[in-house]
Amino acid sequence: MKPKIALVGAGRFGKNHLRVLKELEKDELCTFYGVVDKNNKILDNVKKNYGVATTSNLDEFLKSDIDAVDVVTPADTHFELCKKCLETGKHVFVEKPLATNYAEARKLVQIAADKDRILMVGLIYRYNPAVKKIKELIDLEKLGKIYYMFGHYMGFKEPRTDVGALLNFTVHHIDIYDYLIEEMPEEATCSVGYFLGRENFEDLAVLVLRYRSGSVGIIEGGWLPPGNYRDLTIVGSKKSVTSDLSKQTVILHDIYFEKSDGTFKAIDKGSSTLAIKFEEPLKLELKDFVECIKTGRKPVANGEVASRTVMIAEKALESARLKRSVKINEIK
Repeated sequence: MKPKIALVGAGRFGKNHLRVLKELEKDELCTFYGVVDKNNKILDNVKKNYGVATTSNLDEFLKSDIDAVDVVTPADTHFELCKKCLETGKHVFVEKPLATNYAEARKLVQIAADKDRILMVGLIYRYNPAVKKIKELIDLEKLGKIYYMFGHYMGFKEPRTDVGALLNFTVHHIDIYDYLIEEMPEEATCSVGYFLGRENFEDLAVLVLRYRSGSVGIIEGGWLPPGNYRDLTIVGSKKSVTSDLSKQTVILHDIYFEKSDGTFKAIDKGSSTLAIKFEEPLKLELKDFVECIKTGRKPVANGEVASRTVMIAEKALESARLKRSVKINEIK
């Protein structure tokens, strides 16, 4: 079985999905059916360069025999588009965030369950080889007890007009922490900035998550600072790691504290760069989507975990609004 997949949205990031879907088709893993987009120039370009079906009306494709849709559109369109696709019996891959609020995210999860369809979300760092290597180290208890995690996901770029820094940037590390330690945070403390004067969309988010195990997760995200930051540090009781997520590098630091006669001594036995094969996470996750359609297997980046990231982001915004920490209680 080679599932037929249609792409909804072939603009800024959608063009990367377009390229990868064609690569998967070339590898005979799926059939790339065509593209839906409201921009006629994009459709003309797709028709000229790829020779696939195009339309500005999603309903046309939903009436066809396609098996799945890949939704790469603004976040504030995700709920209605995914709802329509799921209700017509199509499997759905949608870029993060799953929805712009937790209530809508949960509705999509329920519809997918009722229709027995795959709902997968573009939480791409679950497919990043560097993150997967760190997950392996944690699962093997090589780092010991996880003290805290911190990372930055930010860089100077034009701000999005559909979501703020939390749902655009910070949500990635929220999910990375969820994936690595498989634990819901108990408490969120967040501070945001509206430096560009947009009341509904924060330009900066600094978030601290506290977990029942005692671990702490710290995240800074936004589109104001110069440069491009995609980094992650995990501090453990036995060893620690630092990672450049874009370059997919992981450095293992053999450092720890040794207690003697009531005092602590910092032990540093050096560091080593781990061997990691560089792979494109987008191709890995879309390949997994295809495999999940074929086998019925639940995706690593499924609707359940994606709805949790939306909920935590909502709690973070609540914390910023109230100017205090808030408890996180997942309600299903």
